[in-house]
Formats: sequence, C-alpha cells, structure tokens
Amino acid sequence: MRDGLRVAVRLSPGAKTDRLIGLAASAAGEYTLKATVTAPARDGRANEALLRLLARAWELPRRDLSIVAGLASRNKTVRVAGDPQWLSAQLAGAIAGLPGSTG
Repeated sequence: MRDGLRVAVRLSPGAKTDRLIGLAASAAGEYTLKATVTAPARDGRANEALLRLLARAWELPRRDLSIVAGLASRNKTVRVAGDPQWLSAQLAGAIAGLPGSTG
C-alpha cells in the first residue's frame, strides 16, 4: 500500500522565521506538529511556505506533500505521499529531536 501518511500541523503564519517548533500532545494522546512561517496567511502563501518547510526538513520532494484539510485554518492535515513504512522511518528521525517528541 502506497497511501502515504497524514500529519497534523498547527501553523503560525507571519512569524519571524520558518521553523518546526515541536510537538504538542492532545488530551487524547495524539500529537500535532507546531510550525511557523514568515509568509502571511493570504492567497495560500502560508500554506505553500509550510509545504516547502516540511519538504526541506524531511528531505522529501515538495510534490509529495499536500494539504488535505484546513486550507483556511491554523490546524492542518498534511498528506505525505509514498510508502507509509519508509515514510514513518524517515520522519521519525527528523521529528525525534524536536521539543515534545517522545523519541
């Protein structure tokens, strides 16, 4: 199955830097990746900046990332196309060093 993965993201546009801040856990035990981008929340600019940031951080082609929920919200769901097993291993290393991670 090459369905990919879905990642919950909380985005803060109009920030001083483009960066991944860390992970936040919900009461239900689910994790959300927190990110900031300098782009404004206008005309899809912040969404595109988020996808470029994630592609760089995760060393993936930008074309493999898309926002599947929350286009007009700070809370987004990003789909990462590819083999879920390989992606899990790839992203685990990139996320492990972020504040709030359990790894």
